[in-house]
Amino acid sequence: MVTHSWRDAFRSELTAVAGRDGRVVCLETLPRAKDHPFEAAHPDRFFSLPHVGSVLTQMATGLGAAGFRPFVVLTVGGGGGAGDGRPVVPPAWWRDCLEAGATVVVPPEAFPDGYDEVRRMPGVPLAVPCGEAEIRAVVRQAARSPRPHCLVLGEGPGTVRGAYGEGEVPLVSWELTGTAADTRLVSVGAAGTRLALAARAAAPRLGHAHLVYVDEVRLSAAAGEIAGRPGKLVVIAAPRLLDPVLRAMRARMPDRPVLGVPACAGRADVAQVLAAAAGVSAGG
Repeated sequence: MVTHSWRDAFRSELTAVAGRDGRVVCLETLPRAKDHPFEAAHPDRFFSLPHVGSVLTQMATGLGAAGFRPFVVLTVGGGGGAGDGRPVVPPAWWRDCLEAGATVVVPPEAFPDGYDEVRRMPGVPLAVPCGEAEIRAVVRQAARSPRPHCLVLGEGPGTVRGAYGEGEVPLVSWELTGTAADTRLVSVGAAGTRLALAARAAAPRLGHAHLVYVDEVRLSAAAGEIAGRPGKLVVIAAPRLLDPVLRAMRARMPDRPVLGVPACAGRADVAQVLAAAAGVSAGG
């Protein structure tokens, strides 16, 4: 089976969506790429803006006012960086584009401090899909929605669903074995999902609930769905996503054990997950 990078999967799916919906427009802050599928298929609806400044927000606002559905892909090169030197997207870029009604697409490494602010923006779904099928599904869903979305797209393993249809991306994707599991892993993001799948390979009796959306509204609803199933929880996610997911789960399940394991790139520890699951199962 052929797999694509997140950028290739996004571009391919948005090109297909734009073929069915003439309102979809793509703006990228990258230099013009050779053989860009969207530009090849819809040259009048593609804009490469490697030197953005205020023109990006102005274009997104104008396109939205004209009835178009702009998707803005935000990346940076050697410009401003995080404390560890990684390039980051200036908050004004994604904040202004979302407020202008555009859907924003950003890689996680360029968005280290944006999750909490976007989660609190009313009416903005925040998706952290994992794997090509989920990336394509959230692009389709964002294109159908009248609301701007924030899509944090990165590389990651395939998730518990092999493919998504044209319907809504579920709040929770379930992976269970046998009867109701005593302990369920809850995975979010590429690092969390990779670690959860590795833990389940080592201990198949563990249940698994996978989340895509982490804005406050959808995260609370997902926590409510998970709370309706028996069993205790171990949440696995990158550090910036772990705390809000834990808060949402604990608010819905104040009398049930909910532990968290941070999934750090390059330091995924299956033994730590299994130890947490054993501790939860024992009532710890």
